[in-house]
Amino acid sequence: MSIEKLLDDMETMLVEAARVPFTNKRVVEEDDLARFLDEFRERLPKELDEAKRVISDRQRILDEAQREAHNIVEQAKQYVVKLTDENVINKQAQEQANELVAQARKTAKDLQMDAVVYADEVFKHVTSHLEKTLDVVRQGHRDLQQNKSNQGK
Repeated sequence: MSIEKLLDDMETMLVEAARVPFTNKRVVEEDDLARFLDEFRERLPKELDEAKRVISDRQRILDEAQREAHNIVEQAKQYVVKLTDENVINKQAQEQANELVAQARKTAKDLQMDAVVYADEVFKHVTSHLEKTLDVVRQGHRDLQQNKSNQGK
């Protein structure tokens, strides 16, 4: 029998007990009341133990939920840090790629300018040699013309 049932039965016994005339008092059978009290004492520790177990289980569940919530929050923080780190790494990689492209363009432009300067120098050198060669050819032609004129005289 549960404590609630015992209390209900005690209340019924009290309500149904005979009244002492002209007072607010009632007559209760001593044996019935003693039986209820004995059963109440017997049940009370069991009920208290059950209540303590329920409270302990409740606290354990709350503690476990708290730990789990803390773990989830920590995982979320780590995930945010990881995403942030990956974003920073991606940003740094993009910046480095942009720098490399800019350096490559500058190097290509410098090489192009150097090639134009080199080609100009080569053309000047070839022109100079060709002019000297042409001068030699012209001198040779004049000499030939002079030899021809001198031989015809």
